Amino acid sequence: MERQSAIRKDQGSNKARKTYDEAVYRAFKAYRETKEQADIAHEKALKQAIDKQAKEEAEKAHKEALEQAKKVRDEIMDEAQKAFTIACGQSDDSGNSKGEKS
Repeated sequence: MERQSAIRKDQGSNKARKTYDEAVYRAFKAYRETKEQADIAHEKALKQAIDKQAKEEAEKAHKEALEQAKKVRDEIMDEAQKAFTIACGQSDDSGNSKGEKS
């Protein structure tokens, strides 16, 4: 019985880890793509800027876009970590038929 419980726990942890890894991968991929697009837009804006103020506005917009992309990436990763922690906690308790903590 305990062996089956340990196997289920490992399977649940492995599935949770795989899901977490996928979420982190997608978060970084989305960030990287967003950063590339922001960099392209920034370069175009700088080329079209005719005065110092326009260049400063382009720099500011680029910086804000990168900060927002980082914020979204970090929020996704935080949520993935929370879900992973919860899933691992549930798989730790799944072999306990009386609801006792391990």
